[in-house]
Amino acid sequence: MQLQNPLWAFALKVYSHSEVEQCCLTLQNDYGMSINRLLFAGWLATQHKPINILALKHSAAGQWQNDITHPLRALRYQVRGDHSSEPAFASFYKAMRQAELEAEKIELAYLYILAGECSGAGESTETLMVENLTQLISDKQFPVDVELYDLLASLGRQMSILG
Repeated sequence: MQLQNPLWAFALKVYSHSEVEQCCLTLQNDYGMSINRLLFAGWLATQHKPINILALKHSAAGQWQNDITHPLRALRYQVRGDHSSEPAFASFYKAMRQAELEAEKIELAYLYILAGECSGAGESTETLMVENLTQLISDKQFPVDVELYDLLASLGRQMSILG
């Protein structure tokens, strides 16, 4: 497993921009979307590859996310909520954040491996960006409203520019 890979570099580069970070956090918090999946979809588009949702669902990355990344995040949120005003928990909370980041890095490494199984397409980066991000919401159980569409469009534009 290659932790330092082009997908990881892309994720660090684009997520460091405040508009991308804000879009991703809103999509995660308000719509239950995975930031790593959003970044993966964007990176695939820059590689001229369509996302394969079925393969993604059954991938090692999906299992890692369900078994490790999501539980770590839930525990971190619980500590933050229950003990946010207690300074004694600050270093513990920071360590949990670091553990979650490392879990996300491993998840992105699994996604990078999965990308090797995706075949390229002749479509433009911009077209694939929209298609890949749209595919991520295709199996969600909520309607695509104007806010969601605007967030995805904004994220797609930013990742196309920055990627």
